[in-house]
Amino acid sequence: MGNNRPVKTKDWVSFLVAHGCKYLRTNASHDHYKCPGCWRTITHREKDKDIPPAHLRTNLATMGKTLQYLYSWIDENC
Repeated sequence: MGNNRPVKTKDWVSFLVAHGCKYLRTNASHDHYKCPGCWRTITHREKDKDIPPAHLRTNLATMGKTLQYLYSWIDENC
């Protein structure tokens, strides 16, 4: 698949949980997760159907992961 595609929110949340991230809170319309070893929270809007690649890249950089790693993980696990 392409290297710049959005990801379904349910797949993103599954990815976070599988990597040890814990739900912290909802602040306004954004949900926050704390991941082990991350210096800031992972933030996204769970009410949206898809998460844009730019948002994924920012959050994955915080986790020390790449967009290609995420796509591979989704292909294998979802």
